[in-house]
Amino acid sequence: MSKTVKKILGFYKFVKINDTQRLKKDIFTHLRDWDILGTVILAPEGINVNICGDSDKIKLTRSFLLKRLKISKIISNEDNIEEMAFTKLKVKVKKEIIKLGLTLKNDEIFEDEHVNPKEWDKIIDSETIILDTRNKFEYLMGSFRNSVNLDLYNFSDLENKISDLPINNKSDNIAIFCTGGIRCEKASIILKKFGHQNILQLKGGILNYLREYPDSDKWQGECFVFDDRITY
Repeated sequence: MSKTVKKILGFYKFVKINDTQRLKKDIFTHLRDWDILGTVILAPEGINVNICGDSDKIKLTRSFLLKRLKISKIISNEDNIEEMAFTKLKVKVKKEIIKLGLTLKNDEIFEDEHVNPKEWDKIIDSETIILDTRNKFEYLMGSFRNSVNLDLYNFSDLENKISDLPINNKSDNIAIFCTGGIRCEKASIILKKFGHQNILQLKGGILNYLREYPDSDKWQGECFVFDDRITY
């Protein structure tokens, strides 16, 4: 008897949420009843989702979440896997969906900053400054060729690290990346705070890039993800 195909779904969305506690209850009930495991983080600024379950149930859950949040468009990372990637179900309410001490509004997301993997592949070979916004552990496991390590222990240290960057020309092109894209949304705001304006983000993060270019020699090492997988 063949195993049921599992699917892992990851996405984030900055969208105003007024009643986080009620939404938490609704989402937890749905995921529990559908045997879906993983973590969902809710905050007044939006939602951050990393879940796994039977492929057909994940597809329906994706539709449920978009309808419940009244949104029509997300950038998601989805992969078929053989086993469950998570062992528990957690739905949490926090002040931010990614901790930085900065609440982001949807109108502060600039989609024209997002570049697809094909465009990113060309950027790596240009004079653009490439910033890795992940922590030092993730960077040491693997990163893009010629990327700058910010030496982060926690993402909340980002502002201090960016203020120390030896980039004198504020008009220099800066391209930033992280695992799935969420950290870059806030990193972009911090960079602009320090006067940097020409900023590009890797759409869908490293996971999206490696899905399209799994054998790229521009990625060196492994990609750490927050479940049982290591993406090469």
